[in-house]
Amino acid sequence: MESPNPKIKFYKARTLSETFTVTFEYLRENWKPLLLFSFYLILPICLIQAFSMNAYLRLAFSMGYESAAGTIDGFIFSFIRDSVILTIITLIGNSVLYSMVYSLMTAYERRDNRLMEIKLEDCKQSLIRNAVKMLQVSLFLIGISILIAGFIGLLAWIAIETLFVTLPVLVIGCIAVWIPLNLFMPIYIFEDISFFEAFQKSFKYGFSSWGETFVLILVFGLLANIISGVTMLPWYIVVMFGEIFSLTEPDSALNASIWYQFISYLLGIVQAFGTYVSIILGTVAIAFQYFHIREKLEGVSFDASIQNFEQL
Repeated sequence: MESPNPKIKFYKARTLSETFTVTFEYLRENWKPLLLFSFYLILPICLIQAFSMNAYLRLAFSMGYESAAGTIDGFIFSFIRDSVILTIITLIGNSVLYSMVYSLMTAYERRDNRLMEIKLEDCKQSLIRNAVKMLQVSLFLIGISILIAGFIGLLAWIAIETLFVTLPVLVIGCIAVWIPLNLFMPIYIFEDISFFEAFQKSFKYGFSSWGETFVLILVFGLLANIISGVTMLPWYIVVMFGEIFSLTEPDSALNASIWYQFISYLLGIVQAFGTYVSIILGTVAIAFQYFHIREKLEGVSFDASIQNFEQL
């Protein structure tokens, strides 16, 4: 069955309002394959992540209680271990999610029937290749973040009074640089260039339309926070209620209850899956912002038309 709407053109110069419109048009047209692929690829990660999130939150709450009691030493190693495990799982989940979104967008552009009746096997190679690329980008950005945090820590160690001047400057600088870096991922995926070429190009593209990109990130970030907040609240309430109740009523054995463990685990899966799905909104919006900037600066669709004309 053919879609009644014309196929969305990716490489097209658009106003900010048009970018919002085309993002929602793409999501409305393709929400079924996006959700289906999310069940295939993201849900299995959520099944593992729910265990890690529950352990992390409970340990964090217990550390606060033990800190007040002065017996925190035995919890530090466990907290660091659980933090590292949760970070690794989240990195993998985000990489798979970005790969899924961009692979489906590539398939949408190349297939005559768009994403209708698309199967996992149709873009298996693209999914694997893009997931590796996204993991590389994520690790690189984490490395930069660690260097910045280390630099701030060094300044604090040298002279803490300098932070009153240097910290605001660093925060403003990080925000200014972080906006263009959001274009790093789509550039690295959709263009056949090297890692560092994509990194450099993200600044060229990002600073040329910094304000528009900032607005897109802000709006879709707020939408994602609302969606993830709705899915997180039941899980957070149940886990926190269980921890508080166990501390105030040590003999209740609530945390040992199979039903409590099962419910908190299921809600953890819902929370993780909802958070990942909410990220899809901003990921699609940034992709269309990239298409807009590249068309505006390089005229991709015009060059493609010339090549097609020469082949006639």
